[in-house]
Amino acid sequence: VGRLVDGGDRGDSYNYAPPAHDVPVSEPTRVDVELVEDGPLRARLRVTRGYDWPEALADGDRDRRSGRTVPTSVEMLVEVRAGEPFVRVSTAFLNRSADHRLRLHVPLPVPVTGSASAGQFAVTERGLTAEGGWGEYPLPTFPASTFVSAGPATVLLDHSAEYELVDDGSALALTLLRAIGSISVNIHPLRDEPAASEIPAPGAQDLGMRIENRFAVLPWAAGWQGANAVALAEEFRNDSLVTRGTAPGGAPLPPDAAGVQVDGRDVHVSSIRRVTDPEHGPGTEVRLAAMRDTATAVRVTGAFTEATTVDLLGRPIAPEPVRDGLDLVLGPWEIRTVVLR
Repeated sequence: VGRLVDGGDRGDSYNYAPPAHDVPVSEPTRVDVELVEDGPLRARLRVTRGYDWPEALADGDRDRRSGRTVPTSVEMLVEVRAGEPFVRVSTAFLNRSADHRLRLHVPLPVPVTGSASAGQFAVTERGLTAEGGWGEYPLPTFPASTFVSAGPATVLLDHSAEYELVDDGSALALTLLRAIGSISVNIHPLRDEPAASEIPAPGAQDLGMRIENRFAVLPWAAGWQGANAVALAEEFRNDSLVTRGTAPGGAPLPPDAAGVQVDGRDVHVSSIRRVTDPEHGPGTEVRLAAMRDTATAVRVTGAFTEATTVDLLGRPIAPEPVRDGLDLVLGPWEIRTVVLR
């Protein structure tokens, strides 16, 4: 896991476009591996790979990459934490090349025919092909918000990204960088017409910028649902928060306080916030989303004795019975907002 493939990109901010005579670069010129940490709670390796990437497209020929190359060092930090079933991976490099796309490949043990990715309140399943139309060539490159899964490989994301199943479904490719120089190009090999005016956007090349990506690889034979990827994606994205306390030095710590806990299979907690209104006073609003096409049970516990289902504007709909916690059944893809007091 972690093969980097860099290819040319003669497209624009709307659409990727490969040069007709592209020369992908996937083999490093050198590889250094360093053991950074080997403790009981966390272990980390730093893998540093050197590449010679073309500096841009060829002068006067956008269908070829330049023969001039620039040395680029990519640092990959691989981290395992006790009790976590996934491997944290981060990549960082100083971008010195223009007109290129860099992708990270996650190999699959056997070819697959489809993928699934989490978006806004839904998990979408897709095949190896895409639909085209309106003068655009169909590329099977799709968006993912919190995770993407293909066969036994699930990748947890800390920001929205794009992915594609490549090599006839035998690898999952994640885009780490698209460096392009124009809002739109008039002559695009995968588009019949310009998408907009051909206005230069040199900042979109990210030249001289440090490019960082962070994700985690979760292997599980039963796929994303068997791996409980909805919950693990939240655990990965939201690290522990440490803040300075207010107790004087040497004084006893304040007593433990129970926070809100949500337990449920394929249930996404999209928001927790404090709310108040003149009639009912302060409360804690929790928004839940069922990320599956069948009903799912969810249990909410914490220091509350009342619960009310509200609409998206916070207006009460119905009180909910509370017995040592709140038990709900969410329908397929249902979004439910409750206020706890």
